[in-house]
Amino acid sequence: MERRSRRSSTGRRQPTGRKDDLSTTAHPRHWTDIDGDVHVHPVYLAGSLPIGDPALQPILDLPNTERHHDDLGNFYAATTDGRIRIGFIPEQDWNTLWKIAVAPAPFFPPRWVANFSDGTPIEIVKAVTTELAGTYSADDDTWLDERTAGPLEWIAPYAAAGWTPQGVDRDHLTLRSPDRLASITYRRAGPRHTDDAEQAGQDGRFTIGTVKSAGWYGRFSGATPARILHAASAAVLDPAPVLRYRGALDHYVKQTATITPLTPPAPSPLDIQRTAARLRSVTGRPQGAPLPGPSTVVWTSTTSAARRR
Repeated sequence: MERRSRRSSTGRRQPTGRKDDLSTTAHPRHWTDIDGDVHVHPVYLAGSLPIGDPALQPILDLPNTERHHDDLGNFYAATTDGRIRIGFIPEQDWNTLWKIAVAPAPFFPPRWVANFSDGTPIEIVKAVTTELAGTYSADDDTWLDERTAGPLEWIAPYAAAGWTPQGVDRDHLTLRSPDRLASITYRRAGPRHTDDAEQAGQDGRFTIGTVKSAGWYGRFSGATPARILHAASAAVLDPAPVLRYRGALDHYVKQTATITPLTPPAPSPLDIQRTAARLRSVTGRPQGAPLPGPSTVVWTSTTSAARRR
C-alpha cells in the first residue's frame, strides 16, 4: 500500500500509487517481506517503508478479519468481534500513520490505544501487532485484562541497555539512548494529561521515538498491557540491523545511522563445482588436463616444376 501522496489545487492530499489487495479477503503475501540492499543500524534510526503490509499482516491473519479502505487510500481492519481495530492512514491532516485500538466490544470506548507517526520503523509496529495477534482470543476476555506496566518496568530494559536519565520531575521520566538520538518517556497522569487525549492518540502515558522533529514517535495509553510495551521495547533495542534500500533513505537516516552494503555470500562447494563445469564447457578441456606446450612453427615452400626448369 503506497503512502506517497500529492496535493491538489485545493490543498487536499490525494493518494497516488497502487491500491493493493489488502482490501480483499485474499491478501497477496509477496508484499509482506522486507527487502533492501543495505543494512541499517540501529533500528530506531532506520526510517519507515513505503508500504504498511508487513505490520498489518499479523492482524489480517486472524480468522475472518474485516477490512476496507476509503476513497483516499487509507486502510482499516478489524476483528469480526470489533475488539481489535487497526488503521493505516497516510491521507490525513496530521502525522499519525498507524492507529491501534483494543476495546471490549465494538461500541465501547477503547481499553487501550497505540499510535505511531509517519517515519516509525515498520519493525517496531510489526512487533506490536504480532504480540497483539498472539494474545487475541475470540472465545474469552482474558487477553483484555492483561496486566499493565509501571514506570520502573517500562524503563528497566532501556536502562540495562545503557540509556540514561535525561529529565526527571514530578510528571515526567525520560531516558535517552547512548547516541542521544532516541528517547523514551513515562508521563504521569495530571491536570493537563487526560485519558481522552490518550484515547484520541494525541497523548501517551508511554512514548518512544527519536529526539529530532524530523524523526518519529510511538504513543501508548496508560492501560496498554505490559507485554505489548515489552514487544515494542525489544524491537527498539534489537541489535540486529534491518534491511532498507539506500535510495529510499532520507537525509536524516544517512547522517545518523550506520549503513552497510549487503555483501554477497561466500560461494558454496556446489557453486564452485558449477563454475568449474561452465568453464569446462567453454574450453572443451577436461578439468586438470595439462595445457598444450609451446608449438614450433616450420616454414616451408614449394617450387613448381616450371620454375625448376
